[in-house]
Amino acid sequence: MQSQMPIQSTFEPTQPQSRPVVDAQNGAMQAAQERPVEAPRTSALAEPLSPGHTLYEYRIDKVLGCGGFGITYLATDVNLKVQVAIKEYLPSQFATRAKGGAVGPKTEADQDLYQTWLDSFLQEARTLATFRHPNIVRVARFFEANNTAYMVLDYERGTSLGDWWAKHKDLGEAELVALLQPLLDGLAHIHRQGYLHRDIKPDNICVRSKDGSLVLLDFGSARQTGNAGGDQGIVYTPGFAPLEQHVGGEQGPWTDVYAMGATLYWMVTGGKPVPATVRQADERVMPSAVELGSGRYSESFLAAIDWALQLVRRERAPDVPAFCRKLFEDHAGALRLQEALVDRDSEAGFVADLQPTMVKRMARAWSGFRQVTLRPTSWPLVAKMSVSLVLAALLPMLITSYYHLQGGLERATTNQLHSLESLAASTAGRVGQLVGDSRNLAAYIGADEDFIEFLAQPTDQASARIVTKLLSLVENNPDIRSIQVIDTEGTALASSVPRVIGRSYKFRDYFKETMAAKVHMSGIAVGATDNEPGVYFSHPVFNAERKVIGLVSMRVKGASISGIVNSARDANGRVPLLIDGDGVLVHHPDPRWLYRSLLPLSKAKTDEIAADQRYGKGALVNLPMPDLTAKLMGAAKPGNIRYQSAISMVEEIGGFAPVPGTNWVVFVTEPLSAFEAPLNHLFTNVLYSVVLVGLIFILFAMTLSRHLVRPILQLTQAAMALKAGDFAGAHIKVTALDEIGRLARTFNVMCDVLRQRERERERANRI
Repeated sequence: MQSQMPIQSTFEPTQPQSRPVVDAQNGAMQAAQERPVEAPRTSALAEPLSPGHTLYEYRIDKVLGCGGFGITYLATDVNLKVQVAIKEYLPSQFATRAKGGAVGPKTEADQDLYQTWLDSFLQEARTLATFRHPNIVRVARFFEANNTAYMVLDYERGTSLGDWWAKHKDLGEAELVALLQPLLDGLAHIHRQGYLHRDIKPDNICVRSKDGSLVLLDFGSARQTGNAGGDQGIVYTPGFAPLEQHVGGEQGPWTDVYAMGATLYWMVTGGKPVPATVRQADERVMPSAVELGSGRYSESFLAAIDWALQLVRRERAPDVPAFCRKLFEDHAGALRLQEALVDRDSEAGFVADLQPTMVKRMARAWSGFRQVTLRPTSWPLVAKMSVSLVLAALLPMLITSYYHLQGGLERATTNQLHSLESLAASTAGRVGQLVGDSRNLAAYIGADEDFIEFLAQPTDQASARIVTKLLSLVENNPDIRSIQVIDTEGTALASSVPRVIGRSYKFRDYFKETMAAKVHMSGIAVGATDNEPGVYFSHPVFNAERKVIGLVSMRVKGASISGIVNSARDANGRVPLLIDGDGVLVHHPDPRWLYRSLLPLSKAKTDEIAADQRYGKGALVNLPMPDLTAKLMGAAKPGNIRYQSAISMVEEIGGFAPVPGTNWVVFVTEPLSAFEAPLNHLFTNVLYSVVLVGLIFILFAMTLSRHLVRPILQLTQAAMALKAGDFAGAHIKVTALDEIGRLARTFNVMCDVLRQRERERERANRI
């Protein structure tokens, strides 16, 4: 029997990259998952809502599944009497449920992280709610309650493609094509809406038990096409993720094409694709689908899979329609999706075919306007009618477009400010995590029995053993620059850097503070020996009687912190900054602005910085930005600002957030003009469109006007002929039934009457 599987989306990240950290309990090196903001703390899953609990019109029936970031329930809509799946945002790492069902962060320090992920959960719900396709998971509703958020999704019986395929591997190519076509149609629909899925894999595709159709799940990694690149916080699944997701490159429909190709590779070969980063080093590590699937599937089908798995995205199928044309090359009946798509070339051809007619009409229009003067009263009736029609049609369009542009700029600026604020908070959380890990490592070393015994009774033999241990710690933790063990006299007894052994640090501030049994953390400072920035952590070492017998001093690479901050940078002018507690820029992508102060420092602080050469230079140069300084200095929570930059000398917008555990602030800024440029470009395109529509409308208006004026001209010519006594020339051929047609008929009757009277007069004169 097939298992029951809710059509739902999984928001919880899985399988991100890892880096080494130290387990403080046993000293062993282990891999810890990097989270977008902060690594989750180990905790039990939160208690779910009990059966019978009601959320608006939904009654909880049972729990379908639990994860680190949420709980999925089977529920009943008591009004409609139907079953639904309800997904609850409840990150057990940093949130808990109180009595009464309310959810909230475990500590005040978790509030920002809790809110950041809640916003992401709601973003996923909004994304899914915009999709309407039978092969895409449907969100019927989402709402906030119990201080958290819920998604209401369709519930169907089914199983994941990963489990289903194990029993259906003998499916023929024609049947497989029929199965895949609707799913690919749904993926193309997502792309046409301007979104990317970014985590397609067998476990995120469900096979419905009622009809065997496929449905795409889990939009937790989905992003709009223009916001997908450079997102270092998002997770991906190695083997199914293209190279651009690993390295933060440009992403687009081709990104999902790679994941779809990887899924098909797994289906036809029976093996998971080799991760893109491994293939980048040697592509021969993964045989092609053509090699492994030959004999069971057509060559074009297998070649399409290999095309989708190209590492270089320009060599890959650019979008789903192109991929399908190759994949279904031997199955023309499955190409109904492509046949239904509009061919851009045909639209261009249609415009090209109109060019001769348009040129002729424009020539006639110019001929009609040659006699136009600046006096509208002297314009021909055709010109008056044409201009009136065009102005009546286009002026409202221009006014409406400009109004919407201004409103759009204001709304978009507000949204962008919140986006920059969220990015700053995410980046600050990652920096805070690194600082916290480093502080914990210093505490672990300070409590290590080997260091305690060494400081209690230092010997040359013990010193060699301690140096070896220090070198091992530095080698296995890429964020650490150096570690020193210093005795109560301030002498470095052991160090991972041999040249500092024996030096005295007795007069350093951190030595004095640590000897007073205090833990010390410095700001970012440039080292005097290697001229590289870093952060110093000092932790006292106690003996069994809790007496300070020395200290451990550890230096964290400034480059590790800068690397995290710099991940928020993009190619469109976004610049991430890091400001320390003194208001000094300790990270800026442009070295010219590094170590400059945002506010005038006191003479005592200036002298202190200059004396110890903290930043490798003497006096600091100020960058007077009082509005920015007032917002950033001492900020206790994330925020945003619109200000005049003393660096770029233009108006900029930015978001900021304090770094947990420090007095630093992460600030992500971008020029307002760069952000507004796409909207202004859009308005320019609207103007071009208005001009093009105006030209077409002028031709239409002139054609209509000439059609209306032509009978009037005929009447005028007939009146002139009547004046000259030419009754035959005064006759008008009437075909219209409108008012002008009736006027022309009346004119013909009048001509007949006048001609009869003229004949009677001539006859009377002859008599």
